[in-house]
Amino acid sequence: MNLQNYYDTVMELTHGIVVTLDLDGGIIHGNSELEHLSGYHLQELAGRDWFEVFIPRDERDMARRALLESVHGKDITAFAGRIRAKDGDTVYVNWNLKPLTDSNGEIVSLLCVGQDVTDLVLREKGLLRERFTLLERNKELNCLYSLSQLMGEIHRTMDDLLTQVVELLPAAFQNPEMTYARLRIGHKIYETPGFEESDFMLKSDLVVNGDKRGSLSVAVRNDAARPGFLEDEKDLFTTVVQQVVILVSKRETRLAKQELERQLRQSDRLAKIGQFSAGVAHEINEPLANILGFAELALQTPDLPEQVATDLNNIVESSLHAREIIRKLMFFGRQLPPQPAFIDFNDTVEQALRITESGARRGDIEIVRDYDRSLPKILADPQHMKQVVVNLVVNAIQAMTGGGIVTIRTIGHESDAYLVVEDTGPGMPPDVLKMIFTPFFTTKDVDKGSGLGLSVIHGIVKAHGGFIQVESSPDGGTRVEVAFPCHLRDPEDEP
Repeated sequence: MNLQNYYDTVMELTHGIVVTLDLDGGIIHGNSELEHLSGYHLQELAGRDWFEVFIPRDERDMARRALLESVHGKDITAFAGRIRAKDGDTVYVNWNLKPLTDSNGEIVSLLCVGQDVTDLVLREKGLLRERFTLLERNKELNCLYSLSQLMGEIHRTMDDLLTQVVELLPAAFQNPEMTYARLRIGHKIYETPGFEESDFMLKSDLVVNGDKRGSLSVAVRNDAARPGFLEDEKDLFTTVVQQVVILVSKRETRLAKQELERQLRQSDRLAKIGQFSAGVAHEINEPLANILGFAELALQTPDLPEQVATDLNNIVESSLHAREIIRKLMFFGRQLPPQPAFIDFNDTVEQALRITESGARRGDIEIVRDYDRSLPKILADPQHMKQVVVNLVVNAIQAMTGGGIVTIRTIGHESDAYLVVEDTGPGMPPDVLKMIFTPFFTTKDVDKGSGLGLSVIHGIVKAHGGFIQVESSPDGGTRVEVAFPCHLRDPEDEP
């Protein structure tokens, strides 16, 4: 049999790719299967470099080294590789290589027999992708499940819940050890350690009831093995944003409901106290007026003994003090309605301060004034406004037993009128601060206060449609801010 015919017949009958290469990688011969899989005719391939034709540029050096290593051995060498077909497709091949020698035993060429395993490799890759997708999906579902559990833990604080949300997020992404999360609500920031912005980030605003309240961000480090995000991860991020918005909205609604219930209970309690106080005031007012009147008449008796005059003066002084308490009780019980008029707020404040100046001097206290001269006139009861100023300043003076400074400011903001009273006194602890508007609550001595001053102020401010807030801390002084709404303005002051 002709050896060439024999060789050609074997080449064609072999199931798979058969190709012969010289020691430099040049193509000597190949079979029809090589033509079929590569898309090249054998005439195109004869004499060309195998690596230049079939191997991607970035893999050529490695593949050439592997070929040279197989040439030095005499056994069959097996390895897996891939070639690039003429149309650009990738064909995966399992190769068996055997060096061919001449009659002297010298290696002259390399016989390469390969099996096309493209379908098998693609199926394996598909399974790996499915497995990877399932694992990622499982992480995402675990994150959503944990998040749903957090939504039901109403006993935990908002800080705890939002911190837990941030800690849950990295584990739900491809590169958990290189993924970081940051959640910002208002001025508070919750983030995983090491958070820093990168080229690969997901970020979304948190819009609660139409208001932008903060943002949620997830960042993957630039040097991560798989930077970027899967579509499922983007969907997960969107879902987490929605859940955080719902969490914040529900919690704020719940807190608002609790605050409203507290205010309703407080209003009911104050109404009952007011009714009781008004009744007591009416019952006491008439006999007290008689006591005061007869004591003043008795003082006009000539040649009163000194002790009797002293006792009568004490009766008058105590009666006046009691009458002042009754007046507060009547106001607290809404028996003294406001009589509003358009007033110069700065002028009213100054008139009230004159009443307190003597007491300030006796206590070695400096009163500092800082008036906003652009304030418009406001609609208010001048006597009630004076009472607000006097009570606040007197409280500050009584708090600073060793002297200090009381600063009174008026401020115009968006046409609203603000009164700010600050002192350098000892301040109040939190347990006292939360009780200051409670009727009859006082830290003063029995003969120094009735505990109605701030309650009355609170009532006056509310009756005028304003608000009052107090900031204080031990050894940090006290700051009281009172605001009156801008719609209560004198039409003459409108531009």
